[in-house]
Amino acid sequence: MRHFFNKQTLTIAVAALVIIVAHYAGLLSWAERSATTLLNPVAGIFFRGGVSLESIVEGENQTRNLETENKRLETHNRELTAENISLHLLKDENEALRAQLQFYAKHTYRKTLANVVSRMSAVDNSQSITLDAGSADNVRPGQPVIVDSGILVGKIVSVGEHIAHACLITDINCHFAATIAERPGPSGLTQGDLGLTVRMDFVPQTEAIQVGDSIITSGLEASVPIGLFVGFVQNVQNEPNNLFQTAVIDPAADLAAVHVVSVITD
Repeated sequence: MRHFFNKQTLTIAVAALVIIVAHYAGLLSWAERSATTLLNPVAGIFFRGGVSLESIVEGENQTRNLETENKRLETHNRELTAENISLHLLKDENEALRAQLQFYAKHTYRKTLANVVSRMSAVDNSQSITLDAGSADNVRPGQPVIVDSGILVGKIVSVGEHIAHACLITDINCHFAATIAERPGPSGLTQGDLGLTVRMDFVPQTEAIQVGDSIITSGLEASVPIGLFVGFVQNVQNEPNNLFQTAVIDPAADLAAVHVVSVITD
């Protein structure tokens, strides 16, 4: 057996030596060229396959990286959006507070600032807001609730120690003694109309009232000072045989956007 392997090894070594000598002598050039010609297409196939596989792997890696980056950017965008909303709300709140402070700087009224913490609208056209201030803050039923430079929003109807409920001026059960700003004097009584507008009833037929007139509180109520702005006359309903006429008023305040208010406490 050992003799067989030694003979086989010797044969292989001699063959390899002959091939090497033939190669350097140029005797195998034609065979090498033929082999190269035959094998190049096969090698090209394997090379292209390797490149394609590498491209696929690289493409998958890029896709995963893009998906990760996209998720990061989406999260960052949501954070920026939330921050922008917070800044916008803070800006609106600061502007509302500034307008109210300017109003109080011109008057001697005492006030309590409050935030609107909830709203309620019912099928019976009653509308109210809940404030985060109550009896501990000198808030009492009957006191007016305002925004900006003395624009009337509603009236306190009930209070707890640290909470209060106010009817909005569009509430059918919310009443104010009001008059025409351009011609002050006893005019009528306001109440909400369908939860959308305000009506001023009991306006004497002798009272000159027209579309575009400004309506303000008349000061005939103990807790409500004169001059709080209610809104503009939108329509006048005048029946010749009635003793009184009715004015439909468009509220000056955007009641759906009220967030920071003040209560005139004295």
